[in-house]
Amino acid sequence: MSYLDRLLIPDEKIVHRARRSVFPTFAGPVLASVAAVAAAALLALLVPGAALVAWVLPLLPLGWLAVRWVWWTNKAYLVTTHRVLKLEGVFAKSHADASLDKINDMSLVQGLLGRLLGYGDLAISTANEEAGVTYHLLAGPVEFKRQALVCREQARAREEGGGAADPVGQIERLAALREKGVVTEEEFRAAKVRLLDDLG
Repeated sequence: MSYLDRLLIPDEKIVHRARRSVFPTFAGPVLASVAAVAAAALLALLVPGAALVAWVLPLLPLGWLAVRWVWWTNKAYLVTTHRVLKLEGVFAKSHADASLDKINDMSLVQGLLGRLLGYGDLAISTANEEAGVTYHLLAGPVEFKRQALVCREQARAREEGGGAADPVGQIERLAALREKGVVTEEEFRAAKVRLLDDLG
């Protein structure tokens, strides 16, 4: 059983997975590696006796790239049926989460480059300010926010129904989100089918 599986409670399902954006994560080490390889090739051509030493130059940025890759693959950003969750760490693990039904606000910030390349910072605040979660340089932040909103409405409907499913109320809330443009027609239909299937 993975570390993530141990964090999930019974009946909790992962609805959406995301990661930190590739471009801002790897731009530095990739450019440094390319520059180091180019410098090594130039040095080897200009100083024939320094060829062996020259090709040691790229090892440092390539090592940086490898470490960054391991660091990146061990970051998980999730929306589940009960919460939003940020899991980080290779050896020492840390996680932060916010219960969907306690989420008050979601604030998305995207600069021009972030909009062009599809990443941004998503801050999620709750009634308990200390329980808020911020996803920095999140890839696909708009979709992550939409999925969290859909799941939040479903969680709130369950809570208002005393734990019982209220498909009509949930579908009405989702329809309102669709009218505001927060949820797409496809997402609305998929959620509606899922709600009706849960009853069956």
